[in-house]
Amino acid sequence: MKRMAFSAKNILFLAYIAAEAAIYITFNILSAVLPNDPIYLKYTGVLLCLAAAAVSIYFFRDTDAVILTCALVYTAISDLFILVMDTHYDVGMVTFIMAQITYLYRLYKDRIKKIWLTVAVRIALTAVIMGIVGGLATINLLIVEVCIYIVMLAGNCVDAFLLCRRSRQNLLFALGLLLFLCCDICVGLDNAGSVIGLNFPSAFINVIQYLIWVFYMPSQVLIACSVRKGGLCAVERGGDKADELQG
Repeated sequence: MKRMAFSAKNILFLAYIAAEAAIYITFNILSAVLPNDPIYLKYTGVLLCLAAAAVSIYFFRDTDAVILTCALVYTAISDLFILVMDTHYDVGMVTFIMAQITYLYRLYKDRIKKIWLTVAVRIALTAVIMGIVGGLATINLLIVEVCIYIVMLAGNCVDAFLLCRRSRQNLLFALGLLLFLCCDICVGLDNAGSVIGLNFPSAFINVIQYLIWVFYMPSQVLIACSVRKGGLCAVERGGDKADELQG
């Protein structure tokens, strides 16, 4: 039974990666040749990441899979508002922040006493960024949310890389967050003109808009594949690799 379960995990993992690869290649081709953005195809890829994480709960029966699934639920809600509906950006940013808070808990749930230092640093950094942005543009709720979110994402990325020595699963999570950060840097550059009046050449904006999803979909796939039995802080054991579900 154990061999059959392991085979089922591998089959599902390969099917998941193949499906995501097909979606990724297809929407990149369509984005290059069609005038309309293949929004629903992109969102299908996001939902597939959520489904993969949810399936991992069955195979892992571990809190790490549950935490990761919760974070991807928040991400899917954010993309529903921001990508699909193209409205209520403030609501979408709140759920993106909730996703990053969930990732923060994932990183620190086994060392909760150490979380306060990173939280303090993030609060201070958010205040500094908001002060800088306030000197360049009018502060509103959405800008405040964006400042909180980008600091949370960058902080989680740094903290995730600090855990990379423990397991390859931590590296998947760290790389996923890094690509996520690259995506949001591109989003920021794309919106810099409307927020702070920083305008770029149209050719540069076209490239930036294309790179957003070049970074974003792989980031979500890597994050979904980072499930680890015992959590990210678990000490590497010889039998762990046989028990890990790759997504």
